[in-house]
Amino acid sequence: MNVRHPPSLASLALMQGLIRAVLCVIAVGLGGTEAACGQSGVDLWGNGRAAGLGHTTAALAEGTGVHANPAAGAGAETRRVAFFGRQSYGLAALRYGSVSLRWPQALWDWQMTLLGGASTFGGEGYREGHYSLGIARTLSFGTSRAVSAGLLVRYYHTRIEGYGAAGAVGLHVGALFPLLPALRLGVHATNINAPALTKGEPLPQTLALGLHYRVRSGVQVVADVFKDLSFPASLRGGVEVRPLSPIALRAGITSSPVRFTGGVGLRLRRLRVHLAAEQHRTLGWSPAGALSVRW
Repeated sequence: MNVRHPPSLASLALMQGLIRAVLCVIAVGLGGTEAACGQSGVDLWGNGRAAGLGHTTAALAEGTGVHANPAAGAGAETRRVAFFGRQSYGLAALRYGSVSLRWPQALWDWQMTLLGGASTFGGEGYREGHYSLGIARTLSFGTSRAVSAGLLVRYYHTRIEGYGAAGAVGLHVGALFPLLPALRLGVHATNINAPALTKGEPLPQTLALGLHYRVRSGVQVVADVFKDLSFPASLRGGVEVRPLSPIALRAGITSSPVRFTGGVGLRLRRLRVHLAAEQHRTLGWSPAGALSVRW
């Protein structure tokens, strides 16, 4: 009688490493240095708006999604639920979807914003899940300009068919600093507690430092320096222009590897619709879309 024994940690780690290598080759263009090879890194991609801005998220105060700077929710006055989806390079195995929630809440005299989200990536044989809970708050230090801060706890879960599953908890922090009336600095660090799915397989620890500059009414520029501890720094940037109040046109670029992005955003009363596409010179196009509702 054939008896199937459960996989050992060594075999699970080996299979995770092999699948991770394949995902990294696909995702970064046959050897690029994207910061996301600890798992697939899709939880670091950005959100519906940032997808058209070169995935520049660190200083976006209106960032939504499970990937945004957690400080972006501070000071929110409306509740919001957002849905995001992307399919990389036309491959069903690289399909990603997420839902996120932002909920302003007063606790006694303490005004804060509760954050939550869930996302999934992969196919039948390989599946990742990410589940997040967090809090954001605006802090005043006796000046006219307040600092926004956020804390997010994320549970990572990876399942490989025939080999089992593993999970880990990561801690993310972020802050937004107003430098001038039209200029804001953002900082976002992920997995500062160095979590790992299995021994020797750490999740990516990243740091993003960004600027958001409002050139004039209807024109904004964003830029990030994104660094994974295991890879060289990546530069990201984008421009958003509103020719009409309900319409936003976006373009962006990233390095390591070089990718170009573009997108459009629509404001329809309580609804926000974002469409975006990313072009990689070797692997082709990756479409993305998002829908959010405020109330």
